[in-house]
Amino acid sequence: MNNFGFLSKYQQLQKEIMFDKIIDLEFAFIGYCKVDKSAFWNFALINKPPSEEEISKIEETFKSLDRNPTIYFENREDFKPFINLLREKGYKREFEDSWMFWQDKEIDKSRFNLVKKVNTEEELKVFLKTFDTCYQKDDPQNAYGELGDYLIVAKDVWYKHHGSDKLEYFIIYKNEKPVTVSTLTNFKDIGYISNVGSFREVRGEGFGKLATLYCIEQSKNNGNKIHCLATEEGTYANEFYKRIGFDTLFTAVAYTKK
Repeated sequence: MNNFGFLSKYQQLQKEIMFDKIIDLEFAFIGYCKVDKSAFWNFALINKPPSEEEISKIEETFKSLDRNPTIYFENREDFKPFINLLREKGYKREFEDSWMFWQDKEIDKSRFNLVKKVNTEEELKVFLKTFDTCYQKDDPQNAYGELGDYLIVAKDVWYKHHGSDKLEYFIIYKNEKPVTVSTLTNFKDIGYISNVGSFREVRGEGFGKLATLYCIEQSKNNGNKIHCLATEEGTYANEFYKRIGFDTLFTAVAYTKK
């Protein structure tokens, strides 16, 4: 599977989770989220530079969805002239994903007893409250700021998918107090890890690493062959995951016209 094949599979993984629908334009696949209007969840995935006519089609589609046009693609050499064209058209770089993959190191399971899977509505309430507390503005270790509409989506998709185990939420406890959360999404041999966050007061105590390693082990138990996540280049999270056993295999960039 090449990098575009992986990104296409990832987009399908997020269907009915973050993407309410995926629109096939043949030359681009547009993921659309009804609730969260950010470029993270409303973008056109491409594998080769589109023509002027195709760019217009992408923009028209986003206009009909009431979203800013965002084009997402692997950060490859052959896209450099296209990036210059996008800049001429008023697009600016929105974000760059560092796609990181677990390198099959030995996993320390000694504290796995501190992790609890969310199985009930009461546990979901605890998860969402903890999740919200972990992600606040003006946090140097958090590149995303407050969750905003994303928290609404996180609640809704748990009700939709928790019964099938496509989506699994986890809470990590310290002395019976919830302090860390993580999410695992399972889809066609891929275990995608996301939403890892800890209270500021417990950072440095290994809870974020524990939450991540637990997801990897759960992903293996679910039969997945690939265990991965995405961070933004140059962030604390990017360096953190490198330290605990992930390698960046490629990056992908998003350009948005506002």
